[in-house]
Amino acid sequence: MDVELYTCYSLPLRNYLRDNGMSYKLAALNPNSKKLFWVYIKTKELDELLDRWSANK
Repeated sequence: MDVELYTCYSLPLRNYLRDNGMSYKLAALNPNSKKLFWVYIKTKELDELLDRWSANK
């Protein structure tokens, strides 16, 4: 079974997802850019939140 992942590099988006009940599975530092990122498991709920985030930007 393949698991699809979503990588988030935006702190405001991470906060939005957290405030709407989503938890990331992993936080890590990109070794090339030295930027922190968060990894989420793709779900219908995550897709809906991302759609709402995009519509309200």
